[in-house]
Amino acid sequence: MKKGLLLIMACLCCAFAAQGQTTMTKNSIVLSAGVGIGTALDIGRTVVPPIVFQGEYGVADQLFDAHSAIGVGLCVGYAAGHKVYDRMFYQDINSVLLGVRGTFHYEFVERLDTYAGIMLGGNIANTRNEGIWPGHGNPPRNGGFVGDFYLGAKYYVLPYMAVYGEFGFGVAYFTLGVSFRL
Repeated sequence: MKKGLLLIMACLCCAFAAQGQTTMTKNSIVLSAGVGIGTALDIGRTVVPPIVFQGEYGVADQLFDAHSAIGVGLCVGYAAGHKVYDRMFYQDINSVLLGVRGTFHYEFVERLDTYAGIMLGGNIANTRNEGIWPGHGNPPRNGGFVGDFYLGAKYYVLPYMAVYGEFGFGVAYFTLGVSFRL
């Protein structure tokens, strides 16, 4: 009985170990688009929710085993908001975030790509001021350097299409979207 149970366990372990990675692999390209909730960009009250476009290229796979990979990519995001200072001064802010990303992927379950990574980039903000600035000097300016750490997961509903969710501090705190593998 014990030998039979050990044989079944060994076969199951081999079957799971032999399962090939179906999500991120070397030389694969994944394009994503999503809509975010909340933003770390200093835009005040959100007028246009964060919109995110990403592209990623697989540079290495099978790092630790058949389920791990590394990808690099680009991120473009947009959000717009409205800030009020002492009811006398208003700013309408349009922010565009451009960044490069590095991501570590690991497939714990078939068709589920879990990942973590960092992004470095810049926030290009266009502001329109109205009213009388109540403070001394010039009104605040927006934009500048953006750093982000993010965690996410993609579930492939088809071999080439996935839905994804991602937590981070870049364009949005939480993003939901769709991804396509080319």
